[in-house]
Amino acid sequence: MSDNNEKFNKLVSESFKYPEKLSGTGDRLRMRMNKHRRKKRSFVASISALAASLMFVLLVNTSTAFANVVAEMPVIGQLAEFVKLNKSLSKAIENDYVQEINLIAWDGDRSLFLPYVIADEKNLVLFLRLPDEYKLEDGEWINIFIDNMEDGKTGEKIEGYSYSSSGISPDTIKDNSFAIIQCYFADGNLPKSLDIELEMNHESRTAEHKEEETSIYDEYEPEIHLEKMGVFKFSLDLHDFAEPIIYEINEKHTVMGQQIVVDNIKVYPAGTEVNFLFSDDNTAWIKGIDAEVLLENGSVYKGNGNGISAMHYAENKGMSVFIESNYFDKSEKQKLVIKAVRLLNKDEEYITVDVDNKTIEPKVKGMELKQVISKSGNATLVFFTETEKGDSFGMFDFKYSDTGGNEYELKSEGTSPGNNGMETMITIKSPTDGKVILKRALTPRIYPDRPIDINIPMPK
Repeated sequence: MSDNNEKFNKLVSESFKYPEKLSGTGDRLRMRMNKHRRKKRSFVASISALAASLMFVLLVNTSTAFANVVAEMPVIGQLAEFVKLNKSLSKAIENDYVQEINLIAWDGDRSLFLPYVIADEKNLVLFLRLPDEYKLEDGEWINIFIDNMEDGKTGEKIEGYSYSSSGISPDTIKDNSFAIIQCYFADGNLPKSLDIELEMNHESRTAEHKEEETSIYDEYEPEIHLEKMGVFKFSLDLHDFAEPIIYEINEKHTVMGQQIVVDNIKVYPAGTEVNFLFSDDNTAWIKGIDAEVLLENGSVYKGNGNGISAMHYAENKGMSVFIESNYFDKSEKQKLVIKAVRLLNKDEEYITVDVDNKTIEPKVKGMELKQVISKSGNATLVFFTETEKGDSFGMFDFKYSDTGGNEYELKSEGTSPGNNGMETMITIKSPTDGKVILKRALTPRIYPDRPIDINIPMPK
């Protein structure tokens, strides 16, 4: 591969004799190799469209590595198959709201494909693939993170977004599937031109069987190995964003004794945002709302099962709940249904765990400290929480403290759902006085006697 890489560099530098104007264009050309890009600035502005297309033909005909990359670019049918269980993205593709950009970035002799994106004012969805020759064994993963994002015109660093990444497994490669990164821009500050850097890591896990077991929880102690594979830079020029559909509601409701206001619903091509406001007089923090939209034709648009499901406002004043988008599925009548909530009593937000005596103060209904495993200056705590079947969530904030006010970060947190409840396992630094203070983050779902139905006012 390195020989081919050197040949590619030589082709870029020698194929055309445009002194200085072509200097430094190799990396940009690698990323913008598709001759069918709609915008001329796909290539370097100093190269004419004819020269650029001639360079593409020359490289395909003379460079095996370059030709193979073109051949590996996935087609839209593969993407449609990949997202068929995601109603928002599936509908966007069906309605041609997907941008085929076919970019490739390199770091040394490693490459990463970015063939498709879906974008609107608040959402950016990246579909990524590794080259076909890359293989993974069982227990290996490729993790991809956003290292940096800048405005492509001003160079200003972009802030104020959250994202989730699916990673790449052996099955992902075997099935010619994609890794997906979903970004949410809370303030709608996604520029149409942006430069993005993605860091790719290789993760492998090994586990040694212990001869002496003190618990089922330390039967295996996996050792995680992370190797940085490179940073891959892409320059994106996004199409104009579709205008969102906004429904103003402003209705007050009481859910399990807590006051909420359904403020509005904003429907974007890649997702729907339901915005709630909470009363300061509530006795509990509202940590989650299960909501869905029902259309007149019977279609149901449910909560976002993958990626970011909700985002809280500052000081728990409200939250945005994300559900599937019905942007392309019109209906004369729609209603919003609130099915369940997650409530955290304000006086039970912080709990003190006595590691030695296995007690929790204040006592929380439906939660118990089941087991404590001490080893090498650390303590692993196993909690049992009563939940509905299959419910699984992160119970604690990633920061905790001791009774002296010293703050730490959780070393790990894992969950295991069961028929009657969920087990949560966290690892902490063993406290000197045997006590640790944990901040609770999420709680089990609570279902009201009947769902709350809210008619969505349709624009005239």
